Amino acid sequence: MKNSMDIIDDLMDTLNEEESKLFESNRAPYIITKAHHYLTVGPENYRSKDAFKLPNVNWSTSELKQIESGCKQILLGAGFRKEQPIQHLSIREFYLLFKLFHFKPVKQKTKVSGFPLSLDSAMKSNKGNMLDEITFEHIMDGSNVTYYNLVTKNKTAYK
Repeated sequence: MKNSMDIIDDLMDTLNEEESKLFESNRAPYIITKAHHYLTVGPENYRSKDAFKLPNVNWSTSELKQIESGCKQILLGAGFRKEQPIQHLSIREFYLLFKLFHFKPVKQKTKVSGFPLSLDSAMKSNKGNMLDEITFEHIMDGSNVTYYNLVTKNKTAYK
């Protein structure tokens, strides 16, 4: 696996000026670094060095698997723009993913249809799908970021 700085540099090379501003304002380099670290060391080692001892020991194996999926998508540049949302996570799993990075949700908007999608699986049919735009606040410094999660009809907020 590439190091987080190489991943960030590679992603930055693909972004236009507007996307670069979104990337920076949504603290994507910080979040990518955290996601990369989680994937590199695994949940137990990550927890042992985390100030808040996350991921929580009570999170299920399924939730940890979905957090891993979310981290992998973040490394591919997903989430910080609505055209490339994080996918296949329930709302709860999406919240846990950002809790891992020390963010708490402060605002949520949901759009059911009429949003642009760049990923093939989402483009086939958006019936029953919801695009969540969630603003998170960092629990230590109070900064806000906005990330997007495509909740498909097979993933619910209560799973």
